[in-house]
Amino acid sequence: MKKASVAVAIFLAFLCIGSAVWPRSAAGAGSTNMFLLAFGGGKTEVKLYSDYFCGACRNLEPNVEYLITDLVRRNIITITFVDVPMHKYSALYARHFLYVLNAKKEIGHALKARRVLFEATRQNISDSDKLEDFLTRKGFKLKPFDVKPVFSTLQEYLRSDHINATPTAVVLRDGKREFHQGVPNITRMLEGLK
Repeated sequence: MKKASVAVAIFLAFLCIGSAVWPRSAAGAGSTNMFLLAFGGGKTEVKLYSDYFCGACRNLEPNVEYLITDLVRRNIITITFVDVPMHKYSALYARHFLYVLNAKKEIGHALKARRVLFEATRQNISDSDKLEDFLTRKGFKLKPFDVKPVFSTLQEYLRSDHINATPTAVVLRDGKREFHQGVPNITRMLEGLK
């Protein structure tokens, strides 16, 4: 388990250098709304906090894809994917995930992109061009835009939910906030929503 203070510090560093990493021509293209990360129209809100470099997250997401897809399609949940910057390359991966969603926003597409990004971490891809090439070879289109406003909102989510470990799911239902950490607990929670 990793502490949120480290995550927030890394996240702030990436916010400061974010514009230096990406070409200026990418800024302003597309939408910066948080709707990119939220799927479904259900009354139960789920924020899934994970990091592409987290082994437990890598085990969780592929195993619950079918649950997430079903719950979203039946409008039981609204799920928001919140990428937590625990690793020095986490923001690079989060940015590319946003670019993929900006090109096509659909739950199946988003889950596949996340699976491919987890695969990229196993190949130790740490360069922007190589990551973009990897995603392109896997059939994804990327539509760059200025992600700073989205990253700022994600930082607020981290603070308000006091995230100190990944994977963590925060569930808002019936006016109550629930926290579920770890693969078994998050899986049980999602199964319980069916």
